[in-house]
Amino acid sequence: MTGVIGNRAARVGGVEIVTGNARYVGDLTFPDMLTGALLYPDLSPARILRIDATEARRLPGVVAVLTHADVPGLNRIAYSDVEDQPLLVSEFAQYQGDAIAAVAALDEASARAALAAIEVDLELLEGVFDPVEAMRPGARRVWPDRSNVHEHLVIERGDVEAGFATADVIIEGEYTTQLIEQAFLEPEGAVATLDADGAVVVYASCQSPHRDRRQIAVALGIPENRVRVITPYVGGAFGGKDEVHVQIHAALLAQATGRPVRLIRSREESIRTHVKRHPIRVRHKLGATNDGRITAIQVEAIGDTGPYVNAGEEVMSVLAATASGPYNIPAARIDAFTVLTHNPICGAMRGFGIPQGTFAGERQLDKLSRKLGIDPLELRLLNGLGTGTVLPTGAIIREGRPMKACLEGAADNSGWRERDDTQREPAPHLRRGWGLAATIFTVGFGRNVPDSAGVNLEMIPDGTAILRTGAADMGQGAHTALAQIAAEELGIELGAVRVVKPDTERTPDAGPASASRTTFVSGNATRRAAAVIRESLLEAAATLTGLPEGELHLGGGYVHATGERVTTVAEAAAAAKNANLPLHADGFYAMEFPEKYREGDYPYQHQVFTFGTQVARVLVDIETGRVTVEELTLAQDAGRVINPDGAMGQLEGGAAMGLGYALIEELKVVGGRTVNNSLESYLIPTSLDLPPMSVGLVEIPEPMAPFGAKGIGEATLTPTAPAIANAVADAVGASIDDLPLSPERVLAALEGGSS
Repeated sequence: MTGVIGNRAARVGGVEIVTGNARYVGDLTFPDMLTGALLYPDLSPARILRIDATEARRLPGVVAVLTHADVPGLNRIAYSDVEDQPLLVSEFAQYQGDAIAAVAALDEASARAALAAIEVDLELLEGVFDPVEAMRPGARRVWPDRSNVHEHLVIERGDVEAGFATADVIIEGEYTTQLIEQAFLEPEGAVATLDADGAVVVYASCQSPHRDRRQIAVALGIPENRVRVITPYVGGAFGGKDEVHVQIHAALLAQATGRPVRLIRSREESIRTHVKRHPIRVRHKLGATNDGRITAIQVEAIGDTGPYVNAGEEVMSVLAATASGPYNIPAARIDAFTVLTHNPICGAMRGFGIPQGTFAGERQLDKLSRKLGIDPLELRLLNGLGTGTVLPTGAIIREGRPMKACLEGAADNSGWRERDDTQREPAPHLRRGWGLAATIFTVGFGRNVPDSAGVNLEMIPDGTAILRTGAADMGQGAHTALAQIAAEELGIELGAVRVVKPDTERTPDAGPASASRTTFVSGNATRRAAAVIRESLLEAAATLTGLPEGELHLGGGYVHATGERVTTVAEAAAAAKNANLPLHADGFYAMEFPEKYREGDYPYQHQVFTFGTQVARVLVDIETGRVTVEELTLAQDAGRVINPDGAMGQLEGGAAMGLGYALIEELKVVGGRTVNNSLESYLIPTSLDLPPMSVGLVEIPEPMAPFGAKGIGEATLTPTAPAIANAVADAVGASIDDLPLSPERVLAALEGGSS
């Protein structure tokens, strides 16, 4: 080992970002560039009776106005196998974010004037806004020819009825989680232009450039090799850019005008249109014996995905696959419903269904501990899964030690066992409480879903290297981690590795930057590429030094033998080139599933998991209902830490987002229309809202992962909300089972009595 892995590393691109020299989509300019804009409906849901762009096309400064009739290829956004969302709607405006027309003009004012001049006649329709009501027989349909229940997934293992029959205690609860805005710093945007031979080039703030390329090509009706997608710096994503947003519209306008077009959503448009975190209603039934052993669970989860499926089916699938939590439960039945409504569209967002399911499951565990008089920590340790545990999906936990290690780590660091009951009432109007929550989180897409990544690695004879990856870095530090992996394998310093950002013409397809998969999948691909070059370096160094290859080691830019430097990596690279040994390699890795699939198992089961635990200490003002988080303690399974600074940032950032999810964030929707369309009315945590945090990383290497490392970017926000909710319940003796834990809900719970 050279010490690159596991040591602090300067972020790749960090200097450009902090100095303001990083170029985002909004910074890009081209000669004769036009301004793009999209028209959205004033009413929804509505039937479109007429669209007339005649007057808009005549306005000065307007270069193009496109409607559905002007899309040369497939008028669809194809995030998943269900291609039900139009690029430009023709018959129905199903929700407030449907695009009706696209405009390209000389400037912003001209573009907005053109949008105002487009004549659209709409017939307002009765909306479907309650997902539970939408499921009832005879309910009004979102789509005339489709059921409102797009998907009903069932995962079942063991005899659930027998499990409940043997239970001494049964806990039942119903929980709701709210609609959440992505709130990334940089709204969605793209710049599209044509290169010298007429191919379309799109610069997009996105998470999956190669998938975007496929969708753009299909919509434009041109071969995929005539489309190039480049990802510059990305100002945050969280899942909301794991799909096309305005990339295709910008490309259509560039194709129609023959000129560059920049299309960037305003903050209000961004909140109005892009995908949200699913609001989910969970009914949960939990059985246990008097000594605390869980015998069975039954979960029903109803997810409101809006009028288009998008990632709804996949989100509900992951929720269902993890609904049993990080516990050994012999019998389980999980029903997950993906329901269509006229509410805002929902899709991928950091956590992908697991935060919602974890909130319900961890509240249930706390109610069980209260009922049985067993400490919440001890109850979780008693039922915590281990190596060899079989989940309801049929997946077998290959390495389960981190689960209880996280529980113990968070408990020790927070002083959980030393809680002082004399501190519970620091003032007549204040109540203090402690709460704990644990989680299991999936890595990758799951079995039977293509999940692979490629990289290209080149060693230069001067001892530096170039790593080309299609994996998007939207702030999570992916490029830094991949550069560290390459540097470790090649025996060079991190600064000697240059990372080429995603560009479909220059970098291999790495799949989407989602599902906590980049470190795992692209990291393994990087190791495979580096292994080829490493062998060349060692062979050349053996020839240079006359020493046996088996005695040589690479590290810190040098070749070592018996602890002494015998030559440099640069000299070895130059010698390898002269000896015609490969200094260029492509690496490819597809997620592996060593466990055999067994009949009856869930076909999309995961094989790699991370675990985490958080402890919250809160202070509740029983007069106002205000909750103050005094301290958060985090213990997160990382497998092996690649970059400690990056990992710590992920934990703190995830917990900050989880705190907002727990206490203040909620997108308010009335009749399908959002009423808080700005960051003035949609509140997110600031640095002043964050409590002191104690952050701990648990390192038990994952055998299949690169250097044992697993992605942690999504898992870190998952236990925060239930830990805080459990702490509030502990403080006031009343249960709040709906997020966010607003003062109004806290006061209502206090009036309603204990849980």
